[in-house]
Amino acid sequence: MSISKFTADDAAWVRFGDSGVYIGNVLHEKNSTSMGAGFACFEAGALMTWTPSYDEVIVVRSGRFTVDSEDGSVTAGPGEIVWVRASAPVTFRAGAQKTWIAFATHPIWDATPEAKSQASALHPVDGPPAD
Repeated sequence: MSISKFTADDAAWVRFGDSGVYIGNVLHEKNSTSMGAGFACFEAGALMTWTPSYDEVIVVRSGRFTVDSEDGSVTAGPGEIVWVRASAPVTFRAGAQKTWIAFATHPIWDATPEAKSQASALHPVDGPPAD
């Protein structure tokens, strides 16, 4: 099939450590050879420090979302896009309210050796926190 549609209910959800960060993958190694994609939910004020070994586009669906790097910070709101290039560590963080994002990565984010080495911080969960 050349087209597919996904919702947050289709995602395979993980939680980042004990944080309020939940990541739901819909495109991953099992169903894609070229890119990753999914959803994430950050509880109010939650943050995640990570070193991306892939390029990532983040679309903010609700709330305010900031990406901090050694080059500075970028904050986006609903309907805005942030591009994160494979680089040094970044910190993803939500503003004062629960924040939902959608993301796409190239290559598949959790297929890179660097991401796999950081994967011990990810724990399977049944889904994101309820709204």
